[in-house]
Amino acid sequence: MMRAASARTSTVLTAALLAVTLLLAGCASPAAYSEETAQDLQQRVLAVTDAAASADYAAAQVRIDELRVAANDALARGELSEERHAAIVSALDLVESDIDAALAAEAAAAEATRLAEEQRLAEEAAAAEAQRVAREAAAAEEAARLADEKAKEQEKDDGGDKPGKDAKNNND
Repeated sequence: MMRAASARTSTVLTAALLAVTLLLAGCASPAAYSEETAQDLQQRVLAVTDAAASADYAAAQVRIDELRVAANDALARGELSEERHAAIVSALDLVESDIDAALAAEAAAAEATRLAEEQRLAEEAAAAEAQRVAREAAAAEEAARLADEKAKEQEKDDGGDKPGKDAKNNND
């Protein structure tokens, strides 16, 4: 189930990043930004896409941050129009929220796995303790049975050595 969710999230991220790439490629007119700026931003989008496609969301987040800084720098240098910058940042925000959701899902799955392992270990410990208690009870029961047998045997042996009531009464 985790693989399916990860694959689904990766597909969504890849699609969103493809949209950013198309956004960058479709607006490579001289008024939007320079060829050099377009290539730089497209390479950064590709780095985000690669990280997201391999479900390395931490790396994808770092690459998004780098892409955002590059877009901000291009805007500040006048190499990117405000309209194009806003569209890129909006697309990055969407991808970033998908990555945040994927990271949260991974954390929840890891926590569920941890809790399941704790439960399994607790059940194993409880079963081992129950076996130990059962062995001790069986040993105690066997010891009581042997003690009872020994006491009965001792009574038997002692019964022949003691004078009976009649003998005691005769001495009076």
